[in-house]
Amino acid sequence: MADRRGFTLLEVLIATALLGIAIVSLLGLHARNIRLSAETLDLTRAGLLASHLITMTRVDEYPELGIEHGRFSSDKDLFGTSDLRYGGAGSEDFVWTREVMPTAIETLRRVRVSVSRSGDPQVLATMAVVMRQQSY
Repeated sequence: MADRRGFTLLEVLIATALLGIAIVSLLGLHARNIRLSAETLDLTRAGLLASHLITMTRVDEYPELGIEHGRFSSDKDLFGTSDLRYGGAGSEDFVWTREVMPTAIETLRRVRVSVSRSGDPQVLATMAVVMRQQSY
């Protein structure tokens, strides 16, 4: 019998099936990586927006006790309205909650800010500070 070189049809089919399985697995990992990147971007934005809102709270007048809700806007002209805060480009999809609570010391208040996506109950970022009433 002559020495034949090459692959049989069965070997080619098995190699093709293994290659197909590997490609499908890699595409699934790639899709997961894209989804995780988008989630990371949302978490980063939410953290920056929460930090910005805490900073604005510290700059504004001493906050009143209570809970406020609002949303972010990319329109600078709307800055300062009670429930709408400027957050820059891409911030329109986020909402905020600011809770001002008393502490054991009368001149201190605890301020907690939470940021989440609009329509999503999951909080993406939370920051808290203690503010002291300035005496002039």
